[in-house]
Amino acid sequence: MRRPRRAVMWVAPACALALAASLVACAPQQRAAMNDPDGTVEVPATDEFGIVDAEGWSQAYPHQYETYLQNGENAPGEAKHDYLELYPALNTMYAGYGFSKGYDEAASHLYTLDSILATPRVNDTTLANCITCKTPQFTAMVNEEGEQVYAEKFADLIGQFDEPISCYNCHENDPSNVVVASKFFLRSMGDDAENVPVEAQACGQCHNEYYFDPQTKVTTNPYTGTSQMTPDAILAYYDERGYSDWTYPGTGTPMIKVQHPEFETLYGGSEEGQTHMVSMGYSCADCHMGTSVGEDGVKFTNHKWQSPLENQELLDSTCNSCHGDLAGQVAAWQEEEEARVQSISLKIEDMVNRMKTQVADGTLAGDRLTQLQGLHRTAQFYWDFVMVENSEGAHNPELTFETLDKAEAAVDQALSLL
Repeated sequence: MRRPRRAVMWVAPACALALAASLVACAPQQRAAMNDPDGTVEVPATDEFGIVDAEGWSQAYPHQYETYLQNGENAPGEAKHDYLELYPALNTMYAGYGFSKGYDEAASHLYTLDSILATPRVNDTTLANCITCKTPQFTAMVNEEGEQVYAEKFADLIGQFDEPISCYNCHENDPSNVVVASKFFLRSMGDDAENVPVEAQACGQCHNEYYFDPQTKVTTNPYTGTSQMTPDAILAYYDERGYSDWTYPGTGTPMIKVQHPEFETLYGGSEEGQTHMVSMGYSCADCHMGTSVGEDGVKFTNHKWQSPLENQELLDSTCNSCHGDLAGQVAAWQEEEEARVQSISLKIEDMVNRMKTQVADGTLAGDRLTQLQGLHRTAQFYWDFVMVENSEGAHNPELTFETLDKAEAAVDQALSLL
């Protein structure tokens, strides 16, 4: 049975990432300019953090604001899926880590603050770095006060914020400009910030793989530059530093929990290895934020973040001119990805259960245990990189299946030793 789409990226992303793999052979259309006919739009009053909230721009940019509010349709609630129930193997794979306490399908980015307050993964020891990409007010606070803010207590700060992901994240206080407000990601781009469309970076500042530096607690990416954004390079980065997110109970394996590597899936690696979409200059917004025309005839960039498969006008005018049937092509990729994600997860669950049994009875120890811990860490890292990348293979099918091959090879080797 086809699983529900895992998260917001492919269905209703925030600035979402471009659809990958041999899409449109023509150049992306120029984005609609902000409707500022006389160039005299004044910056509205800012809040205590120095940001203009979304409502503050509603008079100057009514079309953008109206479509931004439409993201509220993707709300939390009973209709959202509990992945720990849908995929029972996750309860074993994430044991000992916060995701084993709660892992729900994401609501839209209008609910980022609601979601972080509701998740059971937050506790008394949670730090403020968990507020990264939940509100532009926290981003502005970090930019103003410095990165030591990341190490403050979550509980001490979260009550100060009331604005979810909104205009400031991608524009700061100038809607005519697209920017990367989260400086940690801009730093991680290195010199490649000059080569990647800023519209993609604005989305990538939240849709990326990151960790919290063990010493400073700063939100950090495990790379500098796009060449280091591959699964192999990221795993090597963590291995070289001896980094782990948690120690798996019963096996002692130092584990990594991958986040949501949409940007890396699209832009990672050498220029020759990037997807056709990237090489043609498409950014996330080209596929996930269409150009619309209001009833008053004004052309504007639609700020309802959605899958291109839900935008028939875009499919007809752009995508299907090369694909013929983009929806069918994506469905085929996702069906194959789903089947392999499911089958490999069962293998990893079996591997973990065998390891735990043998550790407990004393038959797995020493060098053999060390070898199997390495295979456990590797298999789950590669599997998780695909599982939590929200396009279900559509952003980069070739990389998706190569990464699953590596996960399966590691778990198969482990099972042969158990």
